[in-house]
Amino acid sequence: MTKEFLSAKYDADTLTVDYVAGDGSHLLRSGGTVAWRFNNPGNLRPGKKGVLIYGAIGIGDTKTNKSFLIFSSYEEGRKQKKALLRSRYNDRTIYTMLTGIDDGKGKLIYGYAPKTDSNDPEKYATVISKHTGLPTTTKLSSMTDAQLESMMDAMEKHEGFHGKKETRKEKEVPATNIVVTDGAKPKADLPVKVEIAGKAHETKTDKSGRVPTIVHLTPGEQVKIFLTAVDGQWKKAHEFVMAQESKTLALIHSLDIFSGTTEVKKKGETKAPAAPAARTPTQYVVQPGDTAGRIAKDFETTVAELQRDNPHIKNIARIFPGDKLSVHGKASAKQAKAGGATKPAPLPQAPKKSAPEKKPEPPKQAPAKPAEPARSKEGSGAPLALIPVDQKRAPWMAVAIEEAKKWAGKTESTITKTSNYHKLTGAGFLTSLEGKDNAWCASFVTYCLTNAQPAYSKWKNSFRARAVALDATFVEIKEPVYGAIMLQGTHHVAFVYAKDGDSYACLGGNQSDQVNFTPFKKSLRFFVPIAYSEFAKKEIKDGKSLVNHSCADLNKAFGISLHKKEGDATR
Repeated sequence: MTKEFLSAKYDADTLTVDYVAGDGSHLLRSGGTVAWRFNNPGNLRPGKKGVLIYGAIGIGDTKTNKSFLIFSSYEEGRKQKKALLRSRYNDRTIYTMLTGIDDGKGKLIYGYAPKTDSNDPEKYATVISKHTGLPTTTKLSSMTDAQLESMMDAMEKHEGFHGKKETRKEKEVPATNIVVTDGAKPKADLPVKVEIAGKAHETKTDKSGRVPTIVHLTPGEQVKIFLTAVDGQWKKAHEFVMAQESKTLALIHSLDIFSGTTEVKKKGETKAPAAPAARTPTQYVVQPGDTAGRIAKDFETTVAELQRDNPHIKNIARIFPGDKLSVHGKASAKQAKAGGATKPAPLPQAPKKSAPEKKPEPPKQAPAKPAEPARSKEGSGAPLALIPVDQKRAPWMAVAIEEAKKWAGKTESTITKTSNYHKLTGAGFLTSLEGKDNAWCASFVTYCLTNAQPAYSKWKNSFRARAVALDATFVEIKEPVYGAIMLQGTHHVAFVYAKDGDSYACLGGNQSDQVNFTPFKKSLRFFVPIAYSEFAKKEIKDGKSLVNHSCADLNKAFGISLHKKEGDATR
């Protein structure tokens, strides 16, 4: 196999493992033995039922009610087996490794191949001894790496990895993955029509804007994708021919329909003077380059009112990107110009005649279109439908900022008690944030992406930093923008927040065991979700540069007291 597979599922009825690569292609592997199908030469099992161990990409349940781990490759499976032998069994002999050790009550526990699991550990130990030339009383800790590898070869053969070679089958199946977006935000729950070889199927995007994967079962067949237009009719958005390679693409759908609760003013009706309206705030997320004065001007309010309405901000003159403000200005219902927000098409005026306009019948073949609410002229006393501020710039950064403020200098030993980001993002087999084997930078980034409004998809194996570069639903960009995912080497990810001299100030988790701002400048690559890629590319084209903030000032402003690690390590 040349591709790195990031997830896998097993069908016990057909004895087939479905491996999925970062580009969306599938490898169907059947026949052979469980050890071969699962890339698991040691027949390793989950520590707990249904719980992965680090390095595994899936779990296969057999018809005999046994569960085995699935690895991305033979090499990875063997690597994890070696790690297990050197950790859990290193102080055991060949024989006690297999049988288990006495629990003090006459019961053998923690054996690699105990009798209680239908094994013959004595025979197994003899096989290893004959192959390696080592007595069964040899401790693993006394073995050289070469001797351990020799023992693993014997175990691999005994576990059946090389059996039934004549029945082995592999078939690579390409696929197309589609994300529907407005260029910056994924379009969730959007009606989509997929037509394959003339046969139509209607579906919807998921919460991250993804269309169900289109598997290329019959190369050469034509596929058409339809989205709804402004008139509610289906409009062809893309077409392609099933080919031998996989692809991932973003379809732009810029139509937004905003609903507001209004009632149409009836003919001859005289309205009593309206009571003073309750002050309903607009929630605004501070963008790079914003100042309190600029925000006040855009929303037709004052800096003093901004300070009064946001007591959680100690000094409104010192606001930072990602801060959330409640704005009660006269223009709270208008579209703010700050922060790169875009203005949606205005809602139509209410008809000047007494009778409301007749609504057209929606087409039968397309989903029903929400009725557009009427809007009055300012001061007429007629109902008003409010359009929310549409802020497109890196919505996940608001989540990251909230987490930074929430933990404000606390270390992972405290954070893990209530916010194990591994568990919160589906990697619950990593039961803690503490320790070098539980690196949580990627799970923190994933948490922010998937809890943004709207939610963005996570990459496969999202607890691994390097996997972001392997997943086609994340796009590499040539230079960073605010909120871009920074990948340093292959081992650390964080969000780009600002420039700090000749470095980038990055907000992330697992930085000195905290959520904090840390500078990075070497071996960096930058990625954004594919749903956000058009907006990011436009920012780069338009020369939207990062603002300047030092990490020291940012940490101080957010109440983060840096935790010093040995050698000033940042992770």
